[in-house]
Amino acid sequence: GARLPTRGDILELHLKCDFEYGTYNGVAGNYVTGPNGNSIFLPAAGFRTGTATNWCEEHGFYWSSQPYTTDLIDAYYLFFNRSSQNVDWSGRNNGHSVRPVSK
Repeated sequence: GARLPTRGDILELHLKCDFEYGTYNGVAGNYVTGPNGNSIFLPAAGFRTGTATNWCEEHGFYWSSQPYTTDLIDAYYLFFNRSSQNVDWSGRNNGHSVRPVSK
């Protein structure tokens, strides 16, 4: 069983984990390591608008399951690049990546 991460899940990644930019099998992205030493690799897949891919191999955008609090057409997402990461919100029409988490 898997689910989309909540806003709390992606805030936890942002606030409690270490992000280290690197490559995995030739793909650019961030190794994200938690306080317990477990890690995942999140590719810097950019995002899509229509048929265009933007910022591929430079930035990562990963959706949460939670709509933005005041505007339900938007949702929260985790953003990262080589030097920073943050949680923000964006229109759900943007093609951000999805990284399910275990239940």
